[in-house]
Amino acid sequence: MAMETLKDAYNNILGSIETNPDGSQVLRDANGKIRGYYDPSTDHTRGPDKRILAKGNVLSTLIC
Repeated sequence: MAMETLKDAYNNILGSIETNPDGSQVLRDANGKIRGYYDPSTDHTRGPDKRILAKGNVLSTLIC
């Protein structure tokens, strides 16, 4: 599992995106709370409640 850290312009950690071997991703905020999911098989971004939020991968926009 690969992990990418998301930071702001002042180098403060905003959260992270974990990428699984199948390409699916999980977005967590700086406190570790899940903020969203991306499923490449359906090409949908989902919220923490698993409802569809957008077509495509927009996880990084959910953290701001």
